[in-house]
Amino acid sequence: MAEGNRFSEELAAFYEATHDHGDIGDESFYLDAAASAAGPVLEGACGTGRLYLELLRNGVDADGFDISPPMLDILREKAASEGLTPTVWEADLRAVDADRSYALALVPYNSMCNLQRVDDQLAALEAFHDVLEAGGRLLFDVYVPRYDVIAESFGKWQAVREVEYDGTTLRGRSRADIADQVSQTYRTEQELLDADGEVVARDEFVLSHLPPQQVELLARQSPFDQWSVQGGFDGEPLADGDGIQVWELRK
Repeated sequence: MAEGNRFSEELAAFYEATHDHGDIGDESFYLDAAASAAGPVLEGACGTGRLYLELLRNGVDADGFDISPPMLDILREKAASEGLTPTVWEADLRAVDADRSYALALVPYNSMCNLQRVDDQLAALEAFHDVLEAGGRLLFDVYVPRYDVIAESFGKWQAVREVEYDGTTLRGRSRADIADQVSQTYRTEQELLDADGEVVARDEFVLSHLPPQQVELLARQSPFDQWSVQGGFDGEPLADGDGIQVWELRK
């Protein structure tokens, strides 16, 4: 997770239960990039370790950071159960706070969209540039908005699933809505309810739409020397109908 999304312990457990479900399309792409990197790898917004722990399992020399201590606690618990030794710390995308340099930095799963202001978006690119070695790469993906989904489902609560936490069964639900039409941001609310329907944990966060024109302008204003984009994780050019933009910025 990234800027502002710290999560409670309950919601971190809920996130883990609903997101740790194997390869969602990006895992193989990022793992291949990390395995071929000529040096250490850094994952920003590593969350509970869905991707980061897979890097460690495959022998990649990788570090990670996230803004949410409860999420990092889950990552460390999972790592300990497998005999893995993670190197992770609390930080957000605008201040990486790394102690060494990297050949490759990754920010998967739309985490760059947590940055809403241009200054914050540029600060993140500068922070990653600073910790990359000469010739190092930054890889990240951001979604392409589906306006049919926005029209049909925004503003409505969606039942997600149940999760066991501390011996209690909690039911999760989420709702997305427009946060600001002018700035093209939307708000996602998440709630956990007990058996009586009482809300026991709640969080919300705002994500930015980042169309390719804006990302390219950010890249042009950043310290990076080269940049490119593809549609999805299969290497094809970005085209109408794609749901994901995958960006590579090279130092």
